[in-house]
Amino acid sequence: RGRLNGSVTITSNHKLVSLRGLGGIESIGKDVGDDSLRVSENLVLRSFDGLSAVRGKLPGALIIWGNPQLASLQGLECIAGFGANRLGNSFYLVSNAALQSIKALSAVNGSAIGALTIRDNPSLTTLDGL
Repeated sequence: RGRLNGSVTITSNHKLVSLRGLGGIESIGKDVGDDSLRVSENLVLRSFDGLSAVRGKLPGALIIWGNPQLASLQGLECIAGFGANRLGNSFYLVSNAALQSIKALSAVNGSAIGALTIRDNPSLTTLDGL
């Protein structure tokens, strides 16, 4: 278990179903663009269950887009907040067709210093959790 000084970027893994192998990461830093966690274009990813040990505020942005099978943000329950990236985003949740719930983000508190963008998630019916 430990701290990752840089970011976690998981993108364009067309057969990746789970993030379970990342269970040893307890905290995440950020990259040069100030993203902490970027998960995009993973065609069959269903949840964030492998990141459940990550705790506290992310120093950079949380970017989640283009994951058509992602049904929930389960695994992100212990994230308490976000910083912002160089584009001004704190939380960017876009084009996740199966996403039904963001309740896993209920531990997020305080203020976000960047933009909150939630769009093109056709199965999302409530923002409960923020």
